[in-house]
Amino acid sequence: MGSKKSEQTKDPIWDQHVRWLDLISNECKSNQVKREREKRRK
Repeated sequence: MGSKKSEQTKDPIWDQHVRWLDLISNECKSNQVKREREKRRK
């Protein structure tokens, strides 16, 4: 998917969708980091 954050479309639904995908991506990354940290403690 080739979305560029600097490009704003005229479609507010699409813009909201892209922001939602960014949010989900950040959440997944933070969960991954958390799991790695817990693995190292064991």
